[in-house]
Amino acid sequence: MNSKFKGKKIFIIGSGFRAMMTAFYCSKETKDINIISNNKNIHGVMSPINWLGGRFDKGYHFFDGFSTKNKKILENLVGKENLFNFGYGAASFTNNKVYPDHGIPYWPDKSITFSIISLFQYLLLAFKKNIEIKSYDDLLKTLPKKINQILHQACIRNTNLTPDKLSHLVSRYSHFLCYRQSLLPDYLSNLLKKNNYFDARLASRRKTLNLEQISLYPKGKYIGFVSEIMEKKLKDLGVKFISSKEIKISRSENSIKIDYDENSTLTDFIFVVTELDNTLALFDDKISSKKNNHYVSQILYYFTTNKLYSKYQYIHGNDVNIKINRATNLSLYGEKTKNNEFVISAEVPTKINSDIWNKSDEYKDDVWSELKKMKMVGDDQKYENYKIFKLEKTLSVPLVDFEDTLKKINILIYEKYMNKIHLPGVGTFTRNIFMESLNTIFDNEKK
Repeated sequence: MNSKFKGKKIFIIGSGFRAMMTAFYCSKETKDINIISNNKNIHGVMSPINWLGGRFDKGYHFFDGFSTKNKKILENLVGKENLFNFGYGAASFTNNKVYPDHGIPYWPDKSITFSIISLFQYLLLAFKKNIEIKSYDDLLKTLPKKINQILHQACIRNTNLTPDKLSHLVSRYSHFLCYRQSLLPDYLSNLLKKNNYFDARLASRRKTLNLEQISLYPKGKYIGFVSEIMEKKLKDLGVKFISSKEIKISRSENSIKIDYDENSTLTDFIFVVTELDNTLALFDDKISSKKNNHYVSQILYYFTTNKLYSKYQYIHGNDVNIKINRATNLSLYGEKTKNNEFVISAEVPTKINSDIWNKSDEYKDDVWSELKKMKMVGDDQKYENYKIFKLEKTLSVPLVDFEDTLKKINILIYEKYMNKIHLPGVGTFTRNIFMESLNTIFDNEKK
């Protein structure tokens, strides 16, 4: 059966991986595809930082957690020869200890007593009346008390907002804020996870659950290398790239109209892959006056050093007593400087105009010391060069009214726009989950 997209005119609003991957899915159905964005740089966050003769990612940018199906789709787009599967390469830093092959806090490293008490509290919580979960604060109330308190602090550190201001969906956006908890060694957790209650609440390492451990990257290069291939491939397929300062969507009889700059055109379908607040701005319809996205401001510290110490791609700073949210071993898998030096980055979320924001240079040695604590570099290791980048907008996290607004816009799309507008992956974070949402849209159309 042909899908409803067969031979149709499609506009994709947005940029980066999401816009280009959506265009690739659409290219299987039609040749009339347009990507339109108010960002002249189609590569978005995949664009590299150029420093000391090398090109480096803005933090960690692997294609990780991919399913075999999505791996094959990505390889089909950018070429299997351009991607190397490094396998899962994360570690978790909690209470001055590094736990291998894991991204979220490993509470036994805090203390066995802490874990046992938390497990007992989970048992008591099983008999507590369910509450409506809207904010991240609501979600924290369903966790053991001590973990609740730590994740409350972690939320403020990682997002610059208190948990009551954020949607519970934020638990998907940060390893430290994850709902599932690692309370026990894997063999005990896996036994408990046979029970549905504990399966929803306890975490184990992927390798002990026999889950796929796919982590793809263009070996020896930078993530923007992949996005450059994506752009070229899509242009070869006839996809048109349009830059516009202002974009508006409206209905015109049985079609949808897009106005951009001084142009106006009818289209059959639209895919919107922008953040929710940016999506609302595309319509003149009054959908919601509430703000739905918050952008985390971060300082990125880059250091060069003469050797690699850690074997991990990245280590999560799952400890509220340090500033670093994530340390990334960029030259372990990517480029080095022109002088063959290795580069390590540290992501430090903070409020704009905080002391570290205003005096970031004065904190560089503190950040380097934290990298030593996290075992990303050796105790006697020194850095040769450093560079500091202050980014006012990095990760976008959902605010507490996010889901309510999403429901309203979905009703509008159904009632006024004839379900001809799709919002793939809205409210999700990883590239793999975004592709799963595309799989759902396109697979359903073929049934």
